[in-house]
Amino acid sequence: MRFDLDTLKLFVLVVEHGSISAASEPGNIVTSAISRRLSDLEEEAGVPLLRRRSRGVEPTAAGLSIYQHAKSILGQLRQIDCDISEHRSGIKGNVRIWVNMTALCYYLPAQLHTFMAEYPDVSIELVEKLSDAIPHAVKAGEADLGICAPTDSVAGVSEAIYVTDPLVLIVPRDHKFASRKRIRFEDTLDEKHIMMQSGASIHTMSQMAARALKRKIPLSVLVTSFDAVRNMVSEGMGIAIIPELALKGVDATRYNVVRLTDKWCWRKFKILWNDQLPQSPATMRLLKHLRNDIL
Repeated sequence: MRFDLDTLKLFVLVVEHGSISAASEPGNIVTSAISRRLSDLEEEAGVPLLRRRSRGVEPTAAGLSIYQHAKSILGQLRQIDCDISEHRSGIKGNVRIWVNMTALCYYLPAQLHTFMAEYPDVSIELVEKLSDAIPHAVKAGEADLGICAPTDSVAGVSEAIYVTDPLVLIVPRDHKFASRKRIRFEDTLDEKHIMMQSGASIHTMSQMAARALKRKIPLSVLVTSFDAVRNMVSEGMGIAIIPELALKGVDATRYNVVRLTDKWCWRKFKILWNDQLPQSPATMRLLKHLRNDIL
């Protein structure tokens, strides 16, 4: 058999994404072209490599074998490029980081400023995503690094504590909780909550904590930004849980802040990378910089 590297890359994407259409965006190629390349690959192999299902595809035994070999080959080629780049003058390249909103807005800017001052030839691509999606992107190689709020661990993805991010409760100035210094989450569950969108880590963690108490969170409004949370609270539309850091540098006279006493309200953000994939020198330098900066 003669293998085309671009076709092997597309085959790997299709297997890992579970469908041809899902692989078209990261593969930067239309679905019809991917289908044609896969048909050519199966014809060359002489056996079916994919089973077509109503909601996607899955590899046959032969397809799984080719997938495993293709991953190894592509990894070795990437390692060659990484090794050669070590011999070039300076550290260069692009690092893709998938990151949730809190880390993007409040933690990364200062760290990236010092890193890029030292490595001006490194470009960094930041993609804001909900925390639950980030570990899977790191595993698949769509992201070189990931930073997210607490999520389930994913096999093959290495992780370390990035920062501890405390959550607080903000309430309208005339609310009955306004004079409180501390409060349990359970004691807030008779009040209307303004919450981040479904899938956001604060939303997920709050719902899990309420279920553990066999309670539900009374919902006022769902929003997509901390600015919106603060504005809604200041207008008296409800109370809200928000990262303490998201209150830094903003007008704090419009609401009162109450510290939450529950352990889960101290979120431990994670930094993620995939040791099973070759990483560029730029990625490894940035990982080291981010970890050293927070130790």
